[in-house]
Amino acid sequence: MNSFNEIQLRTFKSFITFSILVLALSLFTMVTTSQKYRISEIDYPSVKELELLSLDLLYGESLIFIDDNSFDKVYLENPILKKLSYESVFPSKLVISFQLFEELTYITDSRSSFRNTVVLYENTHTVNTKEIINNLPSLEILNGPTGDGFEGEIISFFKTLNKVNYTKELFKITYNGQELIAYYDQTVFELGDALDLGRKASVVGDYLSKNICNGTVRFVTSESTIESCS
Repeated sequence: MNSFNEIQLRTFKSFITFSILVLALSLFTMVTTSQKYRISEIDYPSVKELELLSLDLLYGESLIFIDDNSFDKVYLENPILKKLSYESVFPSKLVISFQLFEELTYITDSRSSFRNTVVLYENTHTVNTKEIINNLPSLEILNGPTGDGFEGEIISFFKTLNKVNYTKELFKITYNGQELIAYYDQTVFELGDALDLGRKASVVGDYLSKNICNGTVRFVTSESTIESCS
């Protein structure tokens, strides 16, 4: 008799477990296929630098299945997009925010009669521009080849320099094919060649933060200088 009761009990437990699984699967299927949980509204800020037409492809998709892979095309179409964050607001709204790579400097190539200006981003991406807004430092290439790694050095320079507070649009650099010369207010920085610019920027940043030289600062090495200040 006890054996028969045990068999009944096990059968009942199996039936309950199976019923719960079927119910859970049915509910999941109902939720994921329901029109109620499909995206009908996408809220995101207007960013003129971004191409966001591919977001329209998400309309009608199940809000439950949205994940990072859903935005692969947005990243592909926007190299300046550093991070896309999203929040699902049930039943049918998707809220999106963007973080862009930092714009570091304008670079103008004056080595030919056709002057070309680009914006250099921290991820090495460049965007052509015809409008120079007074919010970034500038670099003008006057002559000579820039060499491999030039843009990487420039990125390192400005990423380091941006750790201090300075008026960015007043900072201007020229490159003549051999050396970089930077101008800021009443100070001229003879930076030398385009090597170890991150270290040189630390020294330049120290001068800018202390405002200690009206004159010329010439780099002898990446971290040592000769001053001619008034």
